[in-house]
Amino acid sequence: MTLQTFFPALLGRTRVRTTPRTASLPQPPQYRIVVVALTSQASRIDELVRTSLHGSRLAVQAPVTTARAGGYLAELSYTLRCGQGQRAALVHLVTRLGDTAGVRAIRWETAPAA
Repeated sequence: MTLQTFFPALLGRTRVRTTPRTASLPQPPQYRIVVVALTSQASRIDELVRTSLHGSRLAVQAPVTTARAGGYLAELSYTLRCGQGQRAALVHLVTRLGDTAGVRAIRWETAPAA
């Protein structure tokens, strides 16, 4: 190896990197949380989910709310990415939602990448 290889800037030449500096890291898995709740409680439950996720530093990518059962129930759907270190917070949220008044059903699943 020559000095030109180690110090190209000192010799007036710039060296082009042929390989990327960082390898592309795999994306954490994407999850979908679906909560079926009473319409009268939906806004309170939505606020609970958002504050819990924000406190855990998890960002909701695509929140969706749809009416079910003639407007009596609301389906709140949240899509988010969660790494292995944040999964405990996700499990805690789902458990907490299961014990929340007004929640009629809850499920969470891995979601296909968009």
